[in-house]
Amino acid sequence: MGVLDTIILTIYTICLAILSFLMVLYALVPDWIPLAAWIDSLGFGAGRVVVFLVGAAFFAVSLRLILIAFTRRGAGPALVHETPLGEVRIALSAVENLIRRVARGVRGVREVRATVTQGPGGLVAELRGVISPDVSIPEVSGVLQEEVRACVRRVVGAEVTEVRVFVENIASDTRRRLD
Repeated sequence: MGVLDTIILTIYTICLAILSFLMVLYALVPDWIPLAAWIDSLGFGAGRVVVFLVGAAFFAVSLRLILIAFTRRGAGPALVHETPLGEVRIALSAVENLIRRVARGVRGVREVRATVTQGPGGLVAELRGVISPDVSIPEVSGVLQEEVRACVRRVVGAEVTEVRVFVENIASDTRRRLD
């Protein structure tokens, strides 16, 4: 849902909340709101135009919200490979899962998150994670970069032009992973 749709939904919801509050208020204290006189005034001239415009606007917004609710959303950005038999699409989220799995297998990596975007020359992978205190960060980073690049090339068939590694933290304990 886009920003404009969110704004429209917010205004629509506020209007419906006010209308429902007035309905409850009228049900509890009918003499407080002169509903009959108000409805009679809307039946002539400018009142009819206002009723038409407000009704048409609410109807249009209702249709738009129904369309948004039932419109199928795509799987997100994807790599596209053309083959003689047809198109092969690989979601970038699938590539991110592959990279996380590869990174977790590197000695010294405790936790990792991966983000993949499409750059001009290929894929750009960004890894953020926690490293064990008993390893060299430059060495682990280099191994991560090489293994990610090689695995994505082998499994996905796409070139990774850049692998950014951001060490968010160094683990506080010296617990050893089983290699």
